[in-house]
Amino acid sequence: MNNERTRLINTVCIVLCVLLAVILIYMICMDKRADKKQTAAIEESIVKAEAYETEQRDLKSKLTALQNSIYYSSDTAKIITGFVVSEVSDISYIKEKASAYGFSPVIVIDCTKEKDFIEQVVKASDRSWEIMLYTPTFSAEENEKVLSAISYLNSLGRDHCGIFLQRQDTCTAANLELFINDGFIGYTVYNDSPKSGQAQDGSVYFDYSYLTISGTAIASRLSALYRDKTSMIVALDMESINSGVLTENYTVSLLDSIKAHAENGDCTLAPVSAVVSELSKINMTEAERQAAFEKESKELQSRIDELDDIIHDIYNELESKQQ
Repeated sequence: MNNERTRLINTVCIVLCVLLAVILIYMICMDKRADKKQTAAIEESIVKAEAYETEQRDLKSKLTALQNSIYYSSDTAKIITGFVVSEVSDISYIKEKASAYGFSPVIVIDCTKEKDFIEQVVKASDRSWEIMLYTPTFSAEENEKVLSAISYLNSLGRDHCGIFLQRQDTCTAANLELFINDGFIGYTVYNDSPKSGQAQDGSVYFDYSYLTISGTAIASRLSALYRDKTSMIVALDMESINSGVLTENYTVSLLDSIKAHAENGDCTLAPVSAVVSELSKINMTEAERQAAFEKESKELQSRIDELDDIIHDIYNELESKQQ
Protein backbone atom coordinates (compact mmCIF):
# COMPACT_ATOMS: atom_id res chain seq x y z
CA MET A 1 0.00 0.00 0.00
CA ASN A 2 2.72 2.39 1.01
CA ASN A 3 4.74 1.40 -2.02
CA GLU A 4 1.84 2.12 -4.36
CA ARG A 5 1.29 5.50 -2.71
CA THR A 6 4.98 6.33 -3.03
CA ARG A 7 4.97 5.40 -6.72
CA LEU A 8 1.89 7.53 -7.30
CA ILE A 9 3.49 10.50 -5.59
CA ASN A 10 6.67 10.02 -7.63
CA THR A 11 4.67 9.78 -10.84
CA VAL A 12 2.77 12.95 -10.00
CA CYS A 13 6.02 14.74 -9.20
CA ILE A 14 7.56 13.64 -12.47
CA VAL A 15 4.51 14.78 -14.42
CA LEU A 16 4.53 18.12 -12.63
CA CYS A 17 8.25 18.56 -13.31
CA VAL A 18 7.71 17.76 -16.97
CA LEU A 19 4.83 20.23 -17.15
CA LEU A 20 6.89 22.89 -15.42
CA ALA A 21 9.79 22.24 -17.80
CA VAL A 22 7.48 22.47 -20.81
CA ILE A 23 5.99 25.73 -19.49
CA LEU A 24 9.46 27.13 -18.78
CA ILE A 25 10.70 26.16 -22.24
CA TYR A 26 7.59 27.70 -23.79
CA MET A 27 8.09 30.91 -21.84
CA ILE A 28 11.75 31.07 -22.85
CA CYS A 29 10.81 30.52 -26.49
CA MET A 30 8.13 33.18 -26.30
CA ASP A 31 10.57 35.63 -24.69
CA LYS A 32 13.11 34.95 -27.39
CA ARG A 33 10.44 35.33 -30.04
CA ALA A 34 9.33 38.60 -28.44
CA ASP A 35 12.96 39.77 -28.25
CA LYS A 36 13.48 38.91 -31.90
CA LYS A 37 10.28 40.70 -32.83
CA GLN A 38 11.29 43.77 -30.81
CA THR A 39 14.81 43.69 -32.26
CA ALA A 40 13.37 43.44 -35.77
CA ALA A 41 11.03 46.35 -35.04
CA ILE A 42 13.92 48.45 -33.67
CA GLU A 43 16.09 47.62 -36.69
CA GLU A 44 13.23 48.50 -39.03
CA SER A 45 12.75 51.83 -37.24
CA ILE A 46 16.47 52.58 -37.45
CA VAL A 47 16.46 51.83 -41.19
CA LYS A 48 13.47 54.16 -41.63
CA ALA A 49 15.15 56.90 -39.58
CA GLU A 50 18.37 56.59 -41.59
CA ALA A 51 16.41 56.79 -44.86
CA TYR A 52 14.62 59.93 -43.66
CA GLU A 53 17.93 61.42 -42.47
CA THR A 54 19.49 60.72 -45.89
CA GLU A 55 16.55 62.41 -47.61
CA GLN A 56 16.86 65.36 -45.25
CA ARG A 57 20.61 65.72 -45.92
CA ASP A 58 19.94 65.64 -49.68
CA LEU A 59 17.27 68.32 -49.33
CA LYS A 60 19.57 70.49 -47.24
CA SER A 61 22.28 70.13 -49.90
CA LYS A 62 19.77 71.17 -52.56
CA LEU A 63 18.75 74.13 -50.41
CA THR A 64 22.39 75.19 -50.01
CA ALA A 65 22.98 74.83 -53.75
CA LEU A 66 19.86 76.89 -54.39
CA GLN A 67 21.10 79.55 -51.96
CA ASN A 68 24.47 79.64 -53.71
CA SER A 69 22.73 80.05 -57.07
CA ILE A 70 21.62 83.50 -55.95
CA TYR A 71 25.21 84.56 -56.46
CA TYR A 72 27.32 84.58 -59.58
CA SER A 73 28.91 81.32 -60.63
CA SER A 74 30.52 79.99 -63.79
CA ASP A 75 31.99 76.78 -65.14
CA THR A 76 35.12 77.19 -63.01
CA ALA A 77 36.16 79.29 -60.04
CA LYS A 78 38.10 82.46 -60.83
CA ILE A 79 41.05 83.54 -58.70
CA ILE A 80 42.57 86.99 -59.09
CA THR A 81 46.03 87.10 -57.54
CA GLY A 82 46.94 90.50 -56.13
CA PHE A 83 49.86 91.96 -54.18
CA VAL A 84 49.49 94.97 -51.90
CA VAL A 85 52.77 96.79 -52.58
CA SER A 86 54.65 98.43 -49.69
CA GLU A 87 58.02 99.12 -51.38
CA VAL A 88 59.09 99.64 -54.97
CA SER A 89 61.47 96.66 -54.61
CA ASP A 90 58.39 94.44 -54.10
CA ILE A 91 57.90 94.47 -57.86
CA SER A 92 60.93 92.17 -58.35
CA TYR A 93 59.42 89.62 -55.96
CA ILE A 94 56.03 89.84 -57.71
CA LYS A 95 57.65 89.36 -61.14
CA GLU A 96 59.40 86.24 -59.85
CA LYS A 97 56.16 84.72 -58.52
CA ALA A 98 54.17 85.70 -61.62
CA SER A 99 56.74 84.01 -63.86
CA ALA A 100 56.99 80.89 -61.68
CA TYR A 101 53.24 80.36 -61.37
CA GLY A 102 52.04 81.67 -64.72
CA PHE A 103 49.62 84.38 -63.68
CA SER A 104 49.25 88.07 -64.42
CA PRO A 105 49.29 89.79 -61.02
CA VAL A 106 47.15 92.68 -59.89
CA ILE A 107 49.18 95.46 -58.28
CA VAL A 108 47.26 96.86 -55.33
CA ILE A 109 48.32 100.43 -54.51
CA ASP A 110 47.49 102.31 -51.33
CA CYS A 111 46.00 105.68 -52.37
CA THR A 112 47.34 107.31 -49.20
CA LYS A 113 50.95 106.80 -50.36
CA GLU A 114 52.98 109.66 -51.82
CA LYS A 115 52.70 110.31 -55.56
CA ASP A 116 56.40 109.60 -56.01
CA PHE A 117 55.85 106.08 -54.62
CA ILE A 118 52.85 105.49 -56.87
CA GLU A 119 54.83 106.63 -59.91
CA GLN A 120 57.81 104.38 -59.18
CA VAL A 121 55.57 101.35 -58.61
CA VAL A 122 53.65 101.96 -61.82
CA LYS A 123 56.83 102.42 -63.89
CA ALA A 124 58.47 99.30 -62.38
CA SER A 125 55.40 97.16 -63.10
CA ASP A 126 54.73 95.37 -66.35
CA ARG A 127 52.33 97.42 -68.43
CA SER A 128 50.04 94.41 -68.88
CA TRP A 129 49.49 94.14 -65.14
CA GLU A 130 46.27 95.54 -63.80
CA ILE A 131 46.27 98.16 -61.05
CA MET A 132 43.80 98.11 -58.18
CA LEU A 133 43.38 101.00 -55.76
CA TYR A 134 42.94 100.61 -52.03
CA THR A 135 43.00 102.46 -48.72
CA PRO A 136 43.56 100.76 -45.32
CA THR A 137 40.46 102.57 -44.05
CA PHE A 138 37.95 104.68 -45.91
CA SER A 139 36.02 107.86 -45.26
CA ALA A 140 34.69 110.82 -47.20
CA GLU A 141 37.95 112.67 -46.43
CA GLU A 142 40.09 109.83 -47.75
CA ASN A 143 38.00 109.75 -50.88
CA GLU A 144 39.89 112.88 -51.95
CA LYS A 145 43.09 110.81 -51.88
CA VAL A 146 41.43 108.17 -54.02
CA LEU A 147 40.41 110.77 -56.60
CA SER A 148 43.92 112.24 -56.53
CA ALA A 149 45.47 108.79 -57.12
CA ILE A 150 43.12 108.16 -60.05
CA SER A 151 44.06 111.50 -61.59
CA TYR A 152 47.76 110.83 -61.11
CA LEU A 153 47.50 107.37 -62.68
CA ASN A 154 45.82 108.93 -65.69
CA SER A 155 48.64 111.45 -65.98
CA LEU A 156 51.05 108.50 -66.14
CA GLY A 157 49.05 106.99 -68.98
CA ARG A 158 47.60 104.25 -66.80
CA ASP A 159 44.17 103.48 -65.40
CA HIS A 160 42.95 101.36 -62.50
CA CYS A 161 41.08 98.11 -63.08
CA GLY A 162 37.75 99.56 -61.96
CA ILE A 163 37.46 97.59 -58.73
CA PHE A 164 38.15 99.25 -55.39
CA LEU A 165 39.64 97.02 -52.70
CA GLN A 166 37.78 97.92 -49.53
CA ARG A 167 38.33 96.27 -46.20
CA GLN A 168 35.38 94.77 -44.37
CA ASP A 169 34.89 97.67 -41.96
CA THR A 170 34.46 100.21 -44.79
CA CYS A 171 31.49 98.51 -46.44
CA THR A 172 28.76 101.09 -45.90
CA ALA A 173 26.06 102.34 -48.25
CA ALA A 174 27.56 105.85 -48.21
CA ASN A 175 31.02 104.56 -49.12
CA LEU A 176 29.69 102.33 -51.87
CA GLU A 177 27.96 105.36 -53.37
CA LEU A 178 31.29 107.24 -53.28
CA PHE A 179 33.04 104.36 -55.07
CA ILE A 180 30.45 104.41 -57.84
CA ASN A 181 30.56 108.21 -58.11
CA ASP A 182 34.36 107.98 -58.39
CA GLY A 183 33.93 105.89 -61.51
CA PHE A 184 34.55 102.44 -60.03
CA ILE A 185 32.45 99.71 -61.65
CA GLY A 186 32.77 97.47 -58.61
CA TYR A 187 34.28 96.82 -55.22
CA THR A 188 35.28 94.02 -52.89
CA VAL A 189 33.21 92.62 -50.05
CA TYR A 190 34.01 89.95 -47.49
CA ASN A 191 31.70 86.92 -47.30
CA ASP A 192 31.87 83.94 -44.95
CA SER A 193 31.50 81.73 -48.02
CA PRO A 194 33.09 83.24 -51.15
CA LYS A 195 30.51 84.91 -53.39
CA SER A 196 30.75 87.45 -56.18
CA GLY A 197 28.03 88.93 -58.29
CA GLN A 198 26.13 91.90 -59.61
CA ALA A 199 24.42 94.37 -57.29
CA GLN A 200 21.03 95.97 -57.90
CA ASP A 201 22.65 99.18 -59.10
CA GLY A 202 24.48 97.25 -61.81
CA SER A 203 27.91 97.40 -60.17
CA VAL A 204 29.82 94.19 -59.57
CA TYR A 205 31.38 92.97 -56.38
CA PHE A 206 34.12 90.45 -55.62
CA ASP A 207 34.86 88.50 -52.52
CA TYR A 208 38.44 88.81 -51.27
CA SER A 209 40.98 87.37 -48.85
CA TYR A 210 43.50 89.92 -47.58
CA LEU A 211 46.44 87.89 -46.31
CA THR A 212 48.66 89.48 -43.66
CA ILE A 213 49.58 86.46 -41.52
CA SER A 214 50.32 82.79 -42.13
CA GLY A 215 47.44 80.52 -41.31
CA THR A 216 44.92 78.02 -42.60
CA ALA A 217 41.80 80.22 -42.58
CA ILE A 218 41.89 80.69 -46.35
CA ALA A 219 41.93 76.93 -47.02
CA SER A 220 38.24 76.42 -46.21
CA ARG A 221 37.29 79.54 -48.18
CA LEU A 222 39.18 78.30 -51.23
CA SER A 223 37.48 74.90 -50.93
CA ALA A 224 34.11 76.68 -50.96
CA LEU A 225 35.29 78.78 -53.92
CA TYR A 226 36.21 75.69 -55.97
CA ARG A 227 32.94 74.00 -55.02
CA ASP A 228 30.65 76.95 -55.76
CA LYS A 229 32.62 78.10 -58.84
CA THR A 230 32.55 81.76 -57.99
CA SER A 231 35.39 84.32 -57.91
CA MET A 232 37.71 85.85 -55.33
CA ILE A 233 40.65 88.22 -55.11
CA VAL A 234 43.54 86.80 -53.08
CA ALA A 235 45.53 89.83 -51.95
CA LEU A 236 48.93 89.13 -50.38
CA ASP A 237 50.30 91.93 -48.22
CA MET A 238 53.92 92.57 -49.23
CA GLU A 239 54.74 94.39 -45.98
CA SER A 240 53.78 91.20 -44.09
CA ILE A 241 55.84 89.09 -46.51
CA ASN A 242 58.87 91.36 -46.12
CA SER A 243 58.65 91.24 -42.32
CA GLY A 244 58.25 87.44 -42.27
CA VAL A 245 54.84 87.56 -40.60
CA LEU A 246 53.44 86.12 -43.81
CA THR A 247 56.12 83.48 -44.29
CA GLU A 248 57.65 82.49 -47.60
CA ASN A 249 56.82 78.83 -46.94
CA TYR A 250 53.17 79.71 -46.46
CA THR A 251 53.08 81.92 -49.56
CA VAL A 252 54.73 79.27 -51.74
CA SER A 253 52.43 76.56 -50.34
CA LEU A 254 49.37 78.69 -51.08
CA LEU A 255 50.47 79.51 -54.64
CA ASP A 256 51.42 75.84 -55.24
CA SER A 257 47.95 74.78 -54.12
CA ILE A 258 46.18 77.34 -56.32
CA LYS A 259 48.33 76.35 -59.31
CA ALA A 260 47.56 72.65 -58.74
CA HIS A 261 43.83 73.36 -58.63
CA ALA A 262 44.14 75.46 -61.79
CA GLU A 263 45.92 72.60 -63.58
CA ASN A 264 43.20 70.25 -62.34
CA GLY A 265 40.52 72.48 -63.85
CA ASP A 266 39.04 73.59 -60.51
CA CYS A 267 39.82 77.25 -61.11
CA THR A 268 41.18 79.77 -63.58
CA LEU A 269 43.82 82.37 -62.73
CA ALA A 270 41.95 85.28 -64.26
CA PRO A 271 42.57 89.02 -64.62
CA VAL A 272 40.04 91.42 -63.12
CA SER A 273 38.81 92.52 -66.54
CA ALA A 274 37.81 88.98 -67.57
CA VAL A 275 35.81 88.39 -64.39
CA VAL A 276 34.15 91.82 -64.59
CA SER A 277 33.12 91.03 -68.16
CA GLU A 278 31.43 87.81 -67.09
CA LEU A 279 29.74 89.37 -64.09
CA SER A 280 28.45 92.27 -66.17
CA LYS A 281 26.69 89.86 -68.55
CA ILE A 282 24.37 88.60 -65.84
CA ASN A 283 20.89 89.82 -66.67
CA MET A 284 19.12 88.86 -63.48
CA THR A 285 19.91 91.04 -60.49
CA GLU A 286 20.69 89.49 -57.14
CA ALA A 287 17.33 90.75 -55.80
CA GLU A 288 15.51 88.86 -58.55
CA ARG A 289 17.50 85.71 -57.84
CA GLN A 290 16.75 86.13 -54.12
CA ALA A 291 13.02 86.28 -54.85
CA ALA A 292 13.27 83.13 -56.99
CA PHE A 293 15.20 81.39 -54.22
CA GLU A 294 12.61 82.25 -51.58
CA LYS A 295 9.83 80.86 -53.74
CA GLU A 296 11.62 77.60 -54.62
CA SER A 297 13.05 77.05 -51.16
CA LYS A 298 9.68 77.07 -49.37
CA GLU A 299 8.77 73.57 -50.52
CA LEU A 300 12.23 72.22 -49.68
CA GLN A 301 12.22 73.79 -46.22
CA SER A 302 8.68 72.51 -45.54
CA ARG A 303 9.75 68.93 -46.28
CA ILE A 304 12.94 69.36 -44.19
CA ASP A 305 10.83 70.51 -41.22
CA GLU A 306 8.41 67.63 -41.76
CA LEU A 307 11.30 65.16 -41.74
CA ASP A 308 12.57 66.71 -38.51
CA ASP A 309 9.27 65.79 -36.83
CA ILE A 310 9.21 62.28 -38.33
CA ILE A 311 12.81 61.53 -37.29
CA HIS A 312 12.17 62.94 -33.80
CA ASP A 313 9.11 60.68 -33.37
CA ILE A 314 10.99 57.61 -34.56
CA TYR A 315 13.82 58.12 -32.08
CA ASN A 316 11.37 58.79 -29.24
CA GLU A 317 9.64 55.50 -30.07
CA LEU A 318 12.97 53.69 -30.20
CA GLU A 319 13.92 55.07 -26.82
CA SER A 320 10.67 53.79 -25.27
CA LYS A 321 11.17 50.33 -26.84
CA GLN A 322 14.69 50.03 -25.45
CA GLN A 323 13.67 50.86 -21.88
